[in-house]
Amino acid sequence: MAHILIYTQRTPQGIHPGSIISLCLARDIGSERGATITAVCPGDGSSHDDRVASAAARYGADTLTFTGKDGIHRLCDRLRPISILVPYTSEGLAAAENLPGGPPVPRWLRESDHGWGSADPITAMIAGTLPWYDLTTDLEGEYQKDVSPEQVPAWVKELDASESGARDRRQLQYVAPTELDAATKATLKSLGARPAPQDYHEHHNGGILLWLGADEGGLPDALAERSPSARVLLFPGSKARFHPSWTLADWVLDGEWPKALNDLHSEMWKSVLN
Repeated sequence: MAHILIYTQRTPQGIHPGSIISLCLARDIGSERGATITAVCPGDGSSHDDRVASAAARYGADTLTFTGKDGIHRLCDRLRPISILVPYTSEGLAAAENLPGGPPVPRWLRESDHGWGSADPITAMIAGTLPWYDLTTDLEGEYQKDVSPEQVPAWVKELDASESGARDRRQLQYVAPTELDAATKATLKSLGARPAPQDYHEHHNGGILLWLGADEGGLPDALAERSPSARVLLFPGSKARFHPSWTLADWVLDGEWPKALNDLHSEMWKSVLN
């Protein structure tokens, strides 16, 4: 049996969009080629593991393994996957470090009708579209023997008490060039998005930041220090090219700004962002 491994990076909302789109793509490839889709996540996150399991099942995983120290390497040695997909984030790239078949190849998937018949040996996924699976199956994660709470981010231990992931989830602010066209301004207003204060990106502590364009396509390093529950949607425009700083974005959505922003009104986007 062929295997495809997906690194499912935790977030307060469940798992990272790069992992979500990786699962959807893997589900397509797995169905075509008869491969098992195995989600992988460091354990032990206690009750947050249930959120990870729910998301992995929803977006296409067949199995889920909560790994211990060096768990993903051990799993690769055992399963010898035909492909490994990780989110294009600092954590995802670190998880793929020194895996056979590397280094990871960044890929920006912008349409659910993707036409990809395979993936790279290791793909680093940039989420540029909505997920196209929404399954109702249940998934019980398997635990490697050496899982430990020390492997999970510090925010996981505080999440149940503060429920920081639910705080102002849909609060929208935006960063944009000084001169915006009238259509983009109207769309931002219809979304209820407010201009972010100057230098807000240095202390983005909740809600969703819409970033319209960026100097030479890049995002500021300070966004790496944002609150775990704070999200970034990058709108680089219709002529955007890949930039290494996209590790700092949750989603990278191409196209003309009025159209790309207006899509956020859809019920599908609301269900993903809530």
